[in-house]
Amino acid sequence: MQDYEFVSSPAERGLVQILQGARESLFIATPYIKEYGIRVILNNTQIRSLRLLTNLNIANVTGSGFDITALIDLWDKFDLRVSSLGKLHAKVYVADSKAALVTSANLTRGGLRENYEYGVILRDEQIVSAMLEDMTTYFNLGNVFSRETIEDVRGDIEEIIGLRGELEKSVEAGRLRKALRLKEGTLQTKILTNRVKERTVNAIFAETIMYLLRRGGPLSTQQLHPLIQNFHPDICDDTIDRIINGQHFGKKWKHLVRNAQQYLKQSGAIYLQEGKWHMRTPVHSISTLEQLMTKVSRERASS
Repeated sequence: MQDYEFVSSPAERGLVQILQGARESLFIATPYIKEYGIRVILNNTQIRSLRLLTNLNIANVTGSGFDITALIDLWDKFDLRVSSLGKLHAKVYVADSKAALVTSANLTRGGLRENYEYGVILRDEQIVSAMLEDMTTYFNLGNVFSRETIEDVRGDIEEIIGLRGELEKSVEAGRLRKALRLKEGTLQTKILTNRVKERTVNAIFAETIMYLLRRGGPLSTQQLHPLIQNFHPDICDDTIDRIINGQHFGKKWKHLVRNAQQYLKQSGAIYLQEGKWHMRTPVHSISTLEQLMTKVSRERASS
């Protein structure tokens, strides 16, 4: 077995390897924890000893990236020790002292399944042992919490979240929300304008289609749609219909994907067979795609 293995999205596959490979103990370091990530742990290991290093500051535990109730569920299965370290950003998952996943993925559904994360599994026991020693030092330097303390603060956390919800319903909060939405709209327009400053939406979709076909093999249009939308949620937003500098963003994105497919087909880069798109000519750069699409557009105009 190799001393290392790269882990691309979804990161959950790498984490499951670590969990199922543990024979005695687990060490997990992650600042964000949600119910989905806790379920992945509960469903994929039978060991009893678990140490968890996280960040239990007020901003974290009252925000959307942390589920204090899910954290408490771990005590029902494990001999659990929890420590909190301010400024924790590491995401490290260690099985015994034999294998470790070092990744960008938090213990959340987004980190494990939905986001584009990356990491590496290490199996060099000398390196893993040194890493575990570092993590143990962080753990011991942190604020160690018992189950009783966590259960005690859960009520305060839930009350703060409730009070924030009430505040948002006030008149003043309503005025602020409106101003906030306008400012967010302005910012989003600037970000989207920058998105197509150097290339068209069609070119972005065309390059993405080529990448997905290179990586996943032949794919149908129905299979491509959710993959493209996951890559480009800003362009493929089903809730808006926006035109910026002549470029479409939002609800018409599937139409633009179809245009990109036709451009690539006419340029000879891809072909459709038995309902799936296949690669014919490797196309590796956006400049090449732009040239192909410009060529096809001119041929269309002159015909």
